[in-house]
Amino acid sequence: MKTVYLDQLHWIEISKAIHGLTVRDGTAETLAHMRCRASEGELLFPLSLAHYFETLKQADPARRQRLSTVMRELSGGYTIADPTTVLKHEIRSALISKLDIDSLVAPLKLLGRGMEHALGRSFNLCLEWPHPDKVPKEVREKVELDMFDLLESTFLSGMLDVHETPVLFPQMKLEPDKKFQDHLTEWRGFGAKMSKAELRREVCAITLADIMDSLSVVLTELGITMVQFATLGEPGWCELLDMMPSRRADMHLRTQWAKNASLNPKLSDLNDWTYLGIAVCYCDQVVTENQMNNLFHRSEEFAPKSTARLTDLLKL
Repeated sequence: MKTVYLDQLHWIEISKAIHGLTVRDGTAETLAHMRCRASEGELLFPLSLAHYFETLKQADPARRQRLSTVMRELSGGYTIADPTTVLKHEIRSALISKLDIDSLVAPLKLLGRGMEHALGRSFNLCLEWPHPDKVPKEVREKVELDMFDLLESTFLSGMLDVHETPVLFPQMKLEPDKKFQDHLTEWRGFGAKMSKAELRREVCAITLADIMDSLSVVLTELGITMVQFATLGEPGWCELLDMMPSRRADMHLRTQWAKNASLNPKLSDLNDWTYLGIAVCYCDQVVTENQMNNLFHRSEEFAPKSTARLTDLLKL
């Protein structure tokens, strides 16, 4: 089975096609292909927490509902692991390999079900039956399945129907998105006067600072002190970052921004940077927007997995 990660704009395009709105040439044919391959178990279209966030930015309740319904259908409820879970796994794997530690690394569980997996946190939800012995097991299981399905739909759409009146979850606050957009505005072209070595050192330093919280947790779990970690020195730290797939993607994107002063920062870049950087490492195909696709195509590692054309899925 191949996993395909769709950027939000492509989910919106698919939703338009399903609901009879005007779409680009080839979208309807691609949608039919996606549905067929998904039903046959050949393609999987997992969501991430970014899709929950982006949907909550939509103010129109009807659009939220239409979009979330389509996402639920084609994803089958599957989601990819949250960024912190992925990061800690990569840090642990890199440290064990780099320091030759006698410890096993559990496989990364990239795919799971629902918002709990996407969030990396269990809500411990369960139904308590007053007299379970009086209700057939198959009935209890069906009711519980329907209840949790309703909860998942509510989480994704950010909307709950109460007496036929939709109650919307609050729209996502955009302050973090704006802050990251401002950061990218300042960072673009930043490395124009730097040597390649100087830029790499700067990018590695920023990346190391970004992961410090998760790094501290994993160091403690492995019994490694900060003093021991510090003895690796700058070359060792950079090598360690290179051993982490999602950090390679992150550093690639940051390097490209530093080299190009003409890039256009967008409000969606924070989610794109975070979740597409994971998807391009662990999924078989990523379908994103033009600018991010162009950045991925400046890397031999990521170029084969990235496209901006939804119709390219017809080739899978």
